[in-house]
Amino acid sequence: MTKFKIARMYFAWGKSQLEISRHLGCHKNTINGIIASCYDRKRTDAIWQYLNDGGKRIEEVELFELFGFFKFGSRAPHGNKRSIQPGSKEEEWILTEQKAKNKGVRRLFKHLKRQGADKDIFTIGKIKGVYRRHELKSRKIRTANGERRPLYNYDEIEAFEYLHYDTKEVLDLKALPKDIYDKFKNNLDLPIYQWTIIDAKTKVRFLAWSYHRTSTFGFKFLEFAINWLRSHGVTVKIHVCMDMGVEFYSGSKTKQEQWNEELAKYNAYAYDTEGAKWKQNIVERSHRTDDEEFYCPRGSRINSKADFLLEAQFWIIYYNNRQHDGIGLDGLTPAEKLSQLGFYNAQGICNFPCLILEDFFQAFITFFDPANYVKKEEPISQNVLTPYQLLTTIYFTNWLGGFLFLCHNRDNNP
Repeated sequence: MTKFKIARMYFAWGKSQLEISRHLGCHKNTINGIIASCYDRKRTDAIWQYLNDGGKRIEEVELFELFGFFKFGSRAPHGNKRSIQPGSKEEEWILTEQKAKNKGVRRLFKHLKRQGADKDIFTIGKIKGVYRRHELKSRKIRTANGERRPLYNYDEIEAFEYLHYDTKEVLDLKALPKDIYDKFKNNLDLPIYQWTIIDAKTKVRFLAWSYHRTSTFGFKFLEFAINWLRSHGVTVKIHVCMDMGVEFYSGSKTKQEQWNEELAKYNAYAYDTEGAKWKQNIVERSHRTDDEEFYCPRGSRINSKADFLLEAQFWIIYYNNRQHDGIGLDGLTPAEKLSQLGFYNAQGICNFPCLILEDFFQAFITFFDPANYVKKEEPISQNVLTPYQLLTTIYFTNWLGGFLFLCHNRDNNP
């Protein structure tokens, strides 16, 4: 309306540009711009009958229709040759990766960088421009009151100081396609339980599988994982958090004491969540990753026990060398985080062997009661990818027994 008033003052009332600028308190260049925009219109345009006749009335609707060119337009440039252009293959790649990975700008930037993307093309600013153009946002899940509270002060705890331990049923109709679900259900060669131990600091994971779920397996796999860490030079006291499931000590304080008596030999301690499910959020979230990135995409390739051992070993190594964006990792892989913390053998720790617990159960029994040992044919090594040769039944028993003896006498023989 002010621009329309300026135009009428100049054309209809004969005011000079200087008089108008002083009267309205604006710069004369502003007046020049408005007058120039009017002169750009054709002389036959309907606007002139209102500008030349200062007394002619005009309705508000008609005013906005005729003098719409006075409205402020966007000063944003129509395009930028240096940005990622709409419809380009680079933009399509960003849209595809964002939809598949559900990542924000910075996480996607790190992901594309690891995929070998051109760092001059896929900068944070250009990726942000694509997000803004398509109004992309990563989907987030919050607590009921919207707060996010970390379990630990990740700057203060040490690597492997706090481990989270849980089991997962592979047979999950809510997570697996029907064909893969039926395959694991009907093929007796494929294990149906996954045992997961994850480090809160570095997100390094140790996995095993079984056909049955018992507290004996629960303790033995934990013992094996702790021995793995001790044999690689990890000396920190280990605290293991687990739920109150039957595969552990079922919340029994008596059984917990028995576990801790044995774990004390390794300078480790077990405790449970006392029913607080959120205390297991680290390991529970990793189960979703198992479904989305292992069982669903790779399940079609698994048709035998040998196939499973190969794929599972690949998955253990891949996960420990996979980018994470959790608190404290900032896009590093677990192996890179370990190296950053000064572990020279980080890759060796992460190359954990793939275990099916029933294949090693005989060795566990032998250690505690040699009278139960019945010599059987030596099993084939399950360690199909890592450079660590798994010990067969007799040699594994002797190694574990010797290692436990050294741990037990460490304090008495420094």
